Amino acid sequence: MGCAGQAGFARITTRGTILMPGWGRLPNMVISHKYKFIFIKTRKTAGSSIQIYLSNLCGENDILSPIDRPERPYKPRNFRGFYNPLPEIAERQSMGHVLKTLGRFFTLKKFQSHIKAREVRDRIPRDIWDSYYKFTVDRNPWDKTLSHYHFVRQRYKKYDENISFEKYLEVADLPFNYKKYTDLDGKIIVDRVIRYENLNEELSEVFGMLGVPFDGTLGATEKSHYRQDRRPYREVYTPAWKDAVEKLFSREIELLGYEF
Repeated sequence: MGCAGQAGFARITTRGTILMPGWGRLPNMVISHKYKFIFIKTRKTAGSSIQIYLSNLCGENDILSPIDRPERPYKPRNFRGFYNPLPEIAERQSMGHVLKTLGRFFTLKKFQSHIKAREVRDRIPRDIWDSYYKFTVDRNPWDKTLSHYHFVRQRYKKYDENISFEKYLEVADLPFNYKKYTDLDGKIIVDRVIRYENLNEELSEVFGMLGVPFDGTLGATEKSHYRQDRRPYREVYTPAWKDAVEKLFSREIELLGYEF
């Protein structure tokens, strides 16, 4: 798989990214030079499954960011490198976010798993960003939030396994995705936002256009086993829950036209 590698001495690009020999070959999540695409990973949208699937098509010189506790074999690679953290620090609203950004900078985590599209844009040469096909996935917010509720209360110790849905909405790090694929003005900056509800069909369209091998399924779905209650979300939600999620996710609903 082709890759725009860097050789020789470190240099600073016109976009402020510092490239070292053997580092910074351009992506996060997945950037494929052979198929010329950038995949922006979002939360609770089969992102890990897509990333693992694509990793099997990538060469040793491509960049794949780490996945938190993958449930299938997965080899992250080439995700470390220097970059200019100042633009991201300037937009951070809390000291915690600033410290997290600095922590990634000093540990050379140039491309982490859920990096924003605009951060990728700022860390790679502009001709790559402009010419590669950029896609992501998002999901009906009511369904996504219910899936995330079941996931975090079983996966992470900081949440009580018996936490109520109401309390979860108050305290959890909710799966807001729109900032992953928009700029600071709220404009979508990827070429396509695939709908999770039509995942295999839309992936078939995108992969077919790009020439990526795909037989219509990703195989096993990562992390899907956390949700034991398989009732449709409409059968689970109360009117109060519906209204609360509608208010919390109003931006994504507006951008993508989702309805309950």
